[in-house]
Amino acid sequence: MGAGPHFGPPAFLKQVFSPKLVMEHQAELGLRPEQIDAIKKAMLEAQQKLLELQWKLDAGSEALGKLLSEDRVDEAIVLAKLDEVTAIERDVKRVNFTMLVRVKNQLDPEQQVKRADVSPRGHDARRRPALWTATA
Repeated sequence: MGAGPHFGPPAFLKQVFSPKLVMEHQAELGLRPEQIDAIKKAMLEAQQKLLELQWKLDAGSEALGKLLSEDRVDEAIVLAKLDEVTAIERDVKRVNFTMLVRVKNQLDPEQQVKRADVSPRGHDARRRPALWTATA
């Protein structure tokens, strides 16, 4: 029997750039001061939103764990709480993705080509940001 489907990062993430890697190569990319400021702003906004979401996610996960710790579980209540937790996870993904789009939009076409060619230090150039985590 096979191992089942492998769910890796979505292919569309190859079209966006990690702000950390863009900033590590800012001189190489020829970033202008206004681009740097806009990328910093996008990162700070994302970090603020992600901090709030992380608190909500932790609280929701704790509540879900408490519900599941009972000997008998009310399925409807547990699934409703799961819906709340997964909605927060969706918001985390949306905040991260918004930041990635804003970074991409700051780079002109030539910088985007250069960025795609720049290999992260010690990493495979095809790797993309961990969009699906709660950290920016």
